[in-house]
Amino acid sequence: MRQLSLTWRMAALSGALLWGACSKEPAPAPAAPAAEPAQASKPAAEPAAESEAQAEAPSKEPEAQAEDDSTPPEFTLGQRRDEVMKLFKDCAERRYFEPPGPGKLYVEIYQPKDTEACKQRLGERQFMIRGGLLHQITPGLIPPEPPRSEPPEGS
Repeated sequence: MRQLSLTWRMAALSGALLWGACSKEPAPAPAAPAAEPAQASKPAAEPAAESEAQAEAPSKEPEAQAEDDSTPPEFTLGQRRDEVMKLFKDCAERRYFEPPGPGKLYVEIYQPKDTEACKQRLGERQFMIRGGLLHQITPGLIPPEPPRSEPPEGS
């Protein structure tokens, strides 16, 4: 009986680890309370003015995002991979990947896609991400690979 209990406990813990129940990600923040007591005593006209101000605020955000697309993003060495990927948007492609091994970190090299807009946005340079951090920015691009032709069968 004791062995069976231990087996089930191990299965439950393994399942929790596999499906992310024990991840290191922070838990989502609890939802803010809908109404505070201090706001309940305000006249009804003020909440309407606040909702109008909130409705105008989101319309300003897309304009700011449009401005961000025209200016090249600022990259700094040591930035985390997810931050760098947000700055790349859809303008970068991975040209090289070396998986991690014993005693070494993984390495990825990204460069702008072959469109003029992407080359203007990111410049003609390579971005090396090593172990999850932006490690190096190198001028120049990796040349495209020549098309591969497979040898005929029976050779």
